[in-house]
Amino acid sequence: MIRFGAISLALLSLALADAAAAQQIYRHEPAKGLIRAGQKILVDDGRCPRGQILEVTGGTNPGLRARQGQSTERERRCIPRG
Repeated sequence: MIRFGAISLALLSLALADAAAAQQIYRHEPAKGLIRAGQKILVDDGRCPRGQILEVTGGTNPGLRARQGQSTERERRCIPRG
């Protein structure tokens, strides 16, 4: 009986950890400067076809890196909803 309780507790802990690791979905794309370079976020603003969601990858801040030619724009693509 104790073994069953320990297994149940372990499974519950895994389920809660998985739910906490789920990525936040934004309704609108955040303003420039609010996404770190390389950070990926999900945006559900209706731009993608049904069953897909917009994945936005942050770029570098043009104001800080433009002089060095290292500025990159955000990348946007529709991916299947997971």
